Amino acid sequence: MKKIYIYNECPEMEDTVFYPEPSVKLTPKWWKKLPFLNDFDDVSRLGNGINQDFLNNFKKSKNELKTPTIKGCPAVFDSISSGYILRAWCDIIVSVNDIYEIDVTETPTISDFNPKKDPVTYFDSQEMFTSQEIIKQKFIPKVASPFYVKADPGVSMLVTHPMYHFNENWSTMPGIVCIDKYPVNLKWMFHWIGKPGNYIIEYGTPLLQIIPIVRQKVKLEKTNEKIESLYTKCPVLQIQKFLKSSWEYLYKNTK
Repeated sequence: MKKIYIYNECPEMEDTVFYPEPSVKLTPKWWKKLPFLNDFDDVSRLGNGINQDFLNNFKKSKNELKTPTIKGCPAVFDSISSGYILRAWCDIIVSVNDIYEIDVTETPTISDFNPKKDPVTYFDSQEMFTSQEIIKQKFIPKVASPFYVKADPGVSMLVTHPMYHFNENWSTMPGIVCIDKYPVNLKWMFHWIGKPGNYIIEYGTPLLQIIPIVRQKVKLEKTNEKIESLYTKCPVLQIQKFLKSSWEYLYKNTK
């Protein structure tokens, strides 16, 4: 098994800092609360087998049918549960003026730590875009975390915004980094999409998602195999096919 090794540059924060955690443990709160079916108050019965009662409950009224929510989409679950989440290691204060110049400061979570004498991280800004027509502000803030990562040969990592952790103020900039040559500092680079003002990104807020990638050659090949032959091998596809056929059946019979 390939491994990624993580180093904490600030051992004095060992008791308070959040190490990257499996994304499956930090799925969005809205997703956890969402029912499997629209207007379906109870736990989905799909896991307990499909019966006639389930089919009857699929129809709420003559003109309104129960349909699966986004919680029934395997692609969404795979997205929010893949890799690891890096959370804010302290309170991060973001100040944005009217022309979207950004200043970032940090408030360490341990009382005896002096950020001016012993900075936890550093803030930098890069002029990554030549025009504000492309992005709201040309300068992209970059905040270095206390962590460095290094991996076994052949491993890279995709860094992106925590998937489906919706946010109205900022969005993490994506990137792919090779981490098998030397230790790489985990940096949070973000695009400010909110309004000007002073904001606090609270300690523990999910900042970025790290998805390991094992580099290898892959070829895209055309196949003549019928997609229907794959349904019997995948229970998720079977459920999707059932939901689609049930919805079409009810729709045709309740017009």
